Amino acid sequence: MAPFRFRLEQVRRYRRQLEEQAMQRLAEAIMERDRILARRDAMEQELHGLRLKLSRPDLLDFAERSLTLEYTAALSRDLEDCAAALIAAEDHVDIRRGQLAEKAVERQRLDRLEEKQADRHKVTERKQDQLRDDETATLRYKHAAV
Repeated sequence: MAPFRFRLEQVRRYRRQLEEQAMQRLAEAIMERDRILARRDAMEQELHGLRLKLSRPDLLDFAERSLTLEYTAALSRDLEDCAAALIAAEDHVDIRRGQLAEKAVERQRLDRLEEKQADRHKVTERKQDQLRDDETATLRYKHAAV
């Protein structure tokens, strides 16, 4: 009985490699998005602290208050930029997730093809074995009858 050999194994290995690369790119995109989220959270906390500080005018003199207001305005602009970067990062993650799904489907098609071919190979082998067994039995019967 000849062992089953999938002729497209190299193609499947290549597709698996492409899928792993897509997984890596998705992981990198997620890490970048998480870095931006952490940066945004830190800026929001700092901005909240500055607004609390500004809400108590008795704690700041005029110069400190003026600098704090300028810094608050700059931090608000940075936060807006960060929000735009976060939207872009989310889009990038979605694109990478779609690419990974596409690569996984391509590999799974080859997996299913291999399963079908292996099943066909088993059926063919069983039929050949049955024919051999039938032929052997027929020959033995004829030899015993003579």
